[in-house]
Amino acid sequence: MTDQLVAEPELRVVVGTTTLSAKALQHMATGIARDAARVPVDDVSVALADERGRLRVSVTVPLALTPGRDVSVREDGEELRRRLVEGMRDLSGRAVDAVDIRYAGVRTVTERRVR
Repeated sequence: MTDQLVAEPELRVVVGTTTLSAKALQHMATGIARDAARVPVDDVSVALADERGRLRVSVTVPLALTPGRDVSVREDGEELRRRLVEGMRDLSGRAVDAVDIRYAGVRTVTERRVR
């Protein structure tokens, strides 16, 4: 058997633009907030504001309480904020300058075990 070098196919650069509509950005932010807050999507409200090309995200979610999970409301908010900033940057390429979080209500979340 001989070692043969196989040339990688040359990648072509395709010129064009990719545009995300405001609705697509809102759905994306809602999904990220839902995952981070650990609540159903129907409990998440997201409003986006454009401030000179950078986003301000306002989120309203219930506070999800999980028995045995020792996290303060402040830590929960910081995690939600971090995940929104990183998620929007990674998925859409948009910089989020501010995230306003409003907790409206409380949900008790029970974690399911996989057997």
